[in-house]
Amino acid sequence: MPGTTLLIGTRKAFFIYRSDPARERWELSPPMLKGTSVYQSAVDTRRRPARILLAANHWAWGRSVARSDDGGQTWEQRSPGLGFPQDMGITIDNVWGITPGHPAQPGVVWAGTQPAGLFRSDDWGESWQPVDDLNRLPDRKFWHMTGGGQSALTAIELDPREPNRLYINIATGGCYCSEDGGKTWEPRWHTAIATTPEVREMFEKVAEMFPEMAEQFPAPEGVDPLAANEFHRLRLDPKNPDRLWGQAHVGVFRSDNGGRQWHDVTKGLPSFHGFPLAVTKQGRDAVFVVPLEMEADNFRVVNGQFAVYRTADAGATWERLTRGLPGPHDYQSVYRDAMDTDGIDPEGVFLGTTNGEVWYGREWGESWVRLPGTLPPILSVTAIPSDLL
Repeated sequence: MPGTTLLIGTRKAFFIYRSDPARERWELSPPMLKGTSVYQSAVDTRRRPARILLAANHWAWGRSVARSDDGGQTWEQRSPGLGFPQDMGITIDNVWGITPGHPAQPGVVWAGTQPAGLFRSDDWGESWQPVDDLNRLPDRKFWHMTGGGQSALTAIELDPREPNRLYINIATGGCYCSEDGGKTWEPRWHTAIATTPEVREMFEKVAEMFPEMAEQFPAPEGVDPLAANEFHRLRLDPKNPDRLWGQAHVGVFRSDNGGRQWHDVTKGLPSFHGFPLAVTKQGRDAVFVVPLEMEADNFRVVNGQFAVYRTADAGATWERLTRGLPGPHDYQSVYRDAMDTDGIDPEGVFLGTTNGEVWYGREWGESWVRLPGTLPPILSVTAIPSDLL
């Protein structure tokens, strides 16, 4: 059985953890790409050697899709073509989403940016072209600011059965699906309606306190204002590719038909708010979230006792997992891309915190151990079997 390799993106550098086959002993690499904020990472296993791809952002040296073919020893960061056409009048603040293409489309790599934009490479990430059919959608006028600045394309999910079907998520702007490789796009978020009383109360207070917001942040005609137009994390279930999961600003949602219809499954969680969401990749079906405090003071951390919540019945019920996790006086957060599962039976769950801690949940999260080291604030965690890299 292979061990696990973790790709860890932080605000200040990139790191790699590697475990023994039992996932008991862990080695941490030295920091790579120092000074770079790594929003997401991926491993392209369609080629040999496998290529590490990073959504790499440096305040001075710019933004790129960084690439390594030797396990992180050396890096290439030049990304020609990764930019909006001049006539659009916008420039890339950050590269965010990064996803290797379908196995039937060798060489294709997808990247998402902030402000929200989708880019495609046909040469393994060596050069890029904007996907104008998405970037120039009339809906763009509804892609609003987020708490982190401009709208951002944060997730690109591919249907493993259909090479030309892909889903993208825009915060704030909703999720879309293309059935033809990016030529046409259909919104798939309008039915994700929040039903929890706390969300409805929050929206009523906001409307009362800030009546001008409806004009400043308009929604498409006929769309319920409670629709979740900001999925903090969108995931496709590889075990059941018709199923999508979303951790939104206003709850956790599940779709069983590719986003055409969503169900609010927040009931049973201590908060409707949170950022990360992880789905098991094989075997036992489970989904994991980390609820955060959501109050007017904008605290947005775990409430003293760090807890992961798991559902094994499609969101009908949630279990609170705390064994080994810090608390009761622990106030951290987990960012949207900082939790993943490794696809090894029994599946391990991994998360990184804003305090630079990496935690491993054994046996689908039944018990947790902290991995060695304290890193800069962790932005992203990608877990893969070690034999893939």
